[in-house]
Amino acid sequence: MKILLLFPMADGQTGPAIKYAFRCLGHDVWSVDAKLDWQDSYNVSLRVEPDLVFCSRTELLTNEVRKIKRVFSNATVCMWNVDTRTNIDDWRHLFPLIDICDYHFVPDSETISQWRKLTPNTFWLPQGLQDEIYNRPERITEEDRKKYSCDVCWAGDIEGVHGFRKSFLEAIKQTGVKFKQWGCRGNSRIYNEEHNKMVALSKINLGCSGWPENKKYTSVRDYKIMGAGGFLLELYREGLYGIFPSNTIDSYRDVNELKKKIEYWLNCDEERKILAEVGCRWVHENATYTHRIRMALEYMEGKS
Repeated sequence: MKILLLFPMADGQTGPAIKYAFRCLGHDVWSVDAKLDWQDSYNVSLRVEPDLVFCSRTELLTNEVRKIKRVFSNATVCMWNVDTRTNIDDWRHLFPLIDICDYHFVPDSETISQWRKLTPNTFWLPQGLQDEIYNRPERITEEDRKKYSCDVCWAGDIEGVHGFRKSFLEAIKQTGVKFKQWGCRGNSRIYNEEHNKMVALSKINLGCSGWPENKKYTSVRDYKIMGAGGFLLELYREGLYGIFPSNTIDSYRDVNELKKKIEYWLNCDEERKILAEVGCRWVHENATYTHRIRMALEYMEGKS
């Protein structure tokens, strides 16, 4: 199948992961960076003559996709919004693009009933592991140990809609454990092999995904942590263990439980390492982007 992928590519994250997944499944893929080169989408489609157009939640793609659909009426068009909000009205600017699409994929379970009133072919498609990048680190130096070794690690934003995370981070500091933060408060963001080292050298990797009310939804951060062999402690939400098996991660419901779980897991090295090992194996075998793209294709084929 000929795939035209319209996704952000320059950041090296979701777009390249999807492209890699389609190729792993034996498809031919041409990509256009939806942030930098969105205006090239239609012209590229004329060369590709796609069977499937797979696009991101990029409003600027709307007219381009409309033109593609007009010329290639037999092509299937779908959009995967890899982010979430509590109410679909927050995505109102995307409604015209979604209306063009034959299929619409969202990473949470709670908003599907809202979406299906607008577009019936909406399905749950969670994020996954970019397994060509996020694995156990290839090499760890003494410099790496000095930089990353800690009891508890957090990598992510704590501003704006994610401000609720501050109370959890402050609670960790109160425990007196060795705690390191990345990607917030002036600390650099960590990706790729540096991320793998950070995970491997942290006893507990904190997950604090947003929108816990959206049930079966977590950040892509969780998959990266598990993929690199880290122990994940995630903020509980209904449906969490419908995403990850209960023998692969642990969770906390509030600040007090977070403190207790940190104390417990820092005193249970072997049990913690077993969960991390099981989690790493599970995510590589069941939850990569290749698995997610296969899942999307099965929705389109009516197999799911």
